[in-house]
Amino acid sequence: MGRIFFLALLAILIYFSARTIFKPIQRPKKQPDFRKRPSGPDTEMAQDPECGVYVEPKQAPRFEDKGAVYYFCSENCRENFRKKIESGETK
Repeated sequence: MGRIFFLALLAILIYFSARTIFKPIQRPKKQPDFRKRPSGPDTEMAQDPECGVYVEPKQAPRFEDKGAVYYFCSENCRENFRKKIESGETK
């Protein structure tokens, strides 16, 4: 009787071990959809004409001259550029 119980217990252990080892790889329930994101960047960047840094136009200080709009990384760059425009150093 003890031998049969031991063999049954051993068979159950072997079954569950084999099932765990040879278990097929399960696919995720929902496949990710990579097309949900827009293909381009969220915002378009503008280059600071004074120092060359790229900035977001929504948050950057700006300067308008003869219909052209310039965006700057800081107030300091904007003032330096404005002074150059007034003195004629920049076109």
